[in-house]
Amino acid sequence: MKYLWKGLLFFFVVQRAFGQFSLYLEHQIPVSSEQVACIQLSKDGRFMAFGDSRGRVTVWDVEAGERLHELKEHRSQINHLVFDSKNRTITSGGQDGKIVVWDLYSGQVKKTITDFRSSVSMLDLSPDDRFLAGSGDKREIFIWEFPLGTLKGKLKGHGKDVIGAAFSINGDQLLSVGEDRNIIVWNANTRQMIRKMSIEARTMKSSGIDVKSCAFSFDRQFVGIGIQEHALAKGGRRMIFQYNLSFYDWKTGAEIETMSGNKKDIDFFTISPDKNYAVTDNSTLQKNEISFWNIQNGLIAFNYLIDGNITAIQMSEDGRWLAVAYKDPGSSMRSYVNVWKMSGIDGYQRFASDQTVRSTGTSGFGASIKITTPDEPLIRFGDRKRLAVLTFDSPGLSEDIARTTSYLLEGKLGNSPFVELVERNQIQHVLNELQYQMSGITTSDAVEVGKHLNAEFILLGSINKLGSLLIITAKLVNVETSQIEGTREVQCANATIESISDMVAVLGPTIAKY
Repeated sequence: MKYLWKGLLFFFVVQRAFGQFSLYLEHQIPVSSEQVACIQLSKDGRFMAFGDSRGRVTVWDVEAGERLHELKEHRSQINHLVFDSKNRTITSGGQDGKIVVWDLYSGQVKKTITDFRSSVSMLDLSPDDRFLAGSGDKREIFIWEFPLGTLKGKLKGHGKDVIGAAFSINGDQLLSVGEDRNIIVWNANTRQMIRKMSIEARTMKSSGIDVKSCAFSFDRQFVGIGIQEHALAKGGRRMIFQYNLSFYDWKTGAEIETMSGNKKDIDFFTISPDKNYAVTDNSTLQKNEISFWNIQNGLIAFNYLIDGNITAIQMSEDGRWLAVAYKDPGSSMRSYVNVWKMSGIDGYQRFASDQTVRSTGTSGFGASIKITTPDEPLIRFGDRKRLAVLTFDSPGLSEDIARTTSYLLEGKLGNSPFVELVERNQIQHVLNELQYQMSGITTSDAVEVGKHLNAEFILLGSINKLGSLLIITAKLVNVETSQIEGTREVQCANATIESISDMVAVLGPTIAKY
């Protein structure tokens, strides 16, 4: 396989403002099946199970790197798996309509449930392992006593198929998401509807939306929903598609944030236990890759290439493992499951005191950053260019903010092989000679300063605040031609002072390649 060598050699580290984490490919498991349709990891991260298109469930001891069982009872594809909280059982649901409860250690069937009589797409166990919820190609959610399989009742309220449901952290509620674009919160004990909310997350005017998938934060504070948004282009001759992740608050039903930019339908995804990332299949026709979206600011933290068409993604509750299944492009009947060991991502702790994701902003998880100009670097090839960065203007903000922004940007640009930075004390000396202030300089003044510094380029900029919106704008001035080579701008909604570091991290690569 093209990327097989990564199993031993590849070590990837990502540094963000809030911390650092790493991935190391621990296992690459070949599967003699067309497709691995689902993956599940036990709560303590020790065991992994995956179901394939031939109806088999394979169970692995992740820590030991050993296969424990290959379980055969279903007649067709496995769609969902769930471990109990004490690692005693693994429960599978398939397209054949059967739900099978397996003894995790012996691999024997403990119970077969056939009440559903339709394709099962979702399973979830209550936190105390007393009740099992299941849904699929029906508008109902079934509740069984577990592991006896005694049917306790049905939840009816969706107008189309239910694509996902989960118990709350205390087990007293159940939240479901349907293709009818509704979220319903149920009383799990009385099986009565508590609240019904409509999914209306749109980023384009007069658009329609289709709900494709859902995933729940481990603490059940919010649900993430994969959405296909579509609208007619101007003139009405073609359709425009957006592939979005939208997040809704469990308690209130309010839309927290919607992120756009995935390159394909989000048919499955996983949310990290520390609630910093959503991991999606972000492949194109040219390359297959997963993307780690920073859900605190709506940006991709990094992409990771996968050697085949991705079919399932799952992260463990303890934050130590990431599993991705994909098809072998060279064989119609072989797939792989890659398992990465992770460090630097905190696991979910039920009684932790800092589990909220909300910021002091008016909405959203936190600051949402976007580039509003072309993102191609203005300096990207040739010999090193001598560049002087002047302190940015900051009307209405303190000079300390302006200086900090400029210093942070200098630090980023200093990593570029195409930039030679002019030292700040040299810049200040020339400004003193010319009797200019560090900020408030015009383009013509900047050219004059550049000539005295023997610089090829001068970078001017400003940082402005409009309500909760923070805007950083940078202009690159060519000293020789006295022309502006280009402008780059980044905006941040729900911004705080802590957002500036992330904004500069986004802005820097648009000015010089590094």
